[in-house]
Amino acid sequence: MTQNIAIVGAGISGLTAGRNLTQKHNVTIFDKSRGVGGRMSTRYSELYEFDHGAQYFTAKDERFKMILSSETFEDVIKPWDSRAFYKKENDLIPDTGGFRYVSYPRMNSFAKKLSKGLNISLNSNVSSIHKDKEKWVLETADGKVYRGFDLVILALPNQQAISLMPIETNYFKKVKEVEMDPCFALMIGLKKKYDFGWDSLRLNNNINSWLAVNSSKPERSTDQTALVIHSAVEWSKKNKSGDITWVQDQMEAAASKTCGIDISEAHHKVIHRWMFASVSKPSSEGCFYDPSLKIATCGDWCNGGRVEGAYISGLMVAKIIEGLV
Repeated sequence: MTQNIAIVGAGISGLTAGRNLTQKHNVTIFDKSRGVGGRMSTRYSELYEFDHGAQYFTAKDERFKMILSSETFEDVIKPWDSRAFYKKENDLIPDTGGFRYVSYPRMNSFAKKLSKGLNISLNSNVSSIHKDKEKWVLETADGKVYRGFDLVILALPNQQAISLMPIETNYFKKVKEVEMDPCFALMIGLKKKYDFGWDSLRLNNNINSWLAVNSSKPERSTDQTALVIHSAVEWSKKNKSGDITWVQDQMEAAASKTCGIDISEAHHKVIHRWMFASVSKPSSEGCFYDPSLKIATCGDWCNGGRVEGAYISGLMVAKIIEGLV
């Protein structure tokens, strides 16, 4: 039976669910942003581009490997053969964490390909949902009302999902137990080409935990140096509500020591605050579905985090709704 399905969130999980359900159902995807992809996003400036959310992804699940290697997606996926290191005291130790992929020409290219053919309403910040005569009604922050949905899927970070779902949802408590952490992403544009001796660097005991030369990724511009810096989890949690200028100054000072140049004098500097960037206490459920209320929830946090986890979670929730698992 064909259903009218609303999906809130156009990240990888929501797009995957929508892609699999739209073949048999009427699916509308809502997202508050002006583009699809969620944390698979790219920020642009006149000279630089920055993958300021997810930096790369790995593929271990055969279902994810299959789609990455398919004819549909092979033109937007490339391996990132980077010089990857950990920094321990003053030593650089090779980071052998697994084969890395990136989407190209930008990180959001994979999400854009996933979204092709889907009915997506962007700049639509869903602020509340409720039932009216057994049908779901969605209201947006700008006062628009969308009616007549048989089922709603919340493809959102857990705290945002909780803010929308009824408290009587049978998996409410499980979703509330998940812990997601903030992160600051500092985007640095340098007019000169720099070789730091690494393309990505992980740090311990530092306010910054990750630095990556974005311009080292396949198909990125190499005329200048685009550097992405992510703050450490505990430091980010402590300062998530702090003055953003102070946060940026602290991250710049720490990065200057790491890179051996004065970051504060960079040609381009922008900082972004991700309130739900990583998962410190994920769920192992894969996804959630309440058949009595006809509401479901999916996301990377349902499946251990990461891009692969988001894709599998969206796939699982679609199959559950179709009654295939």
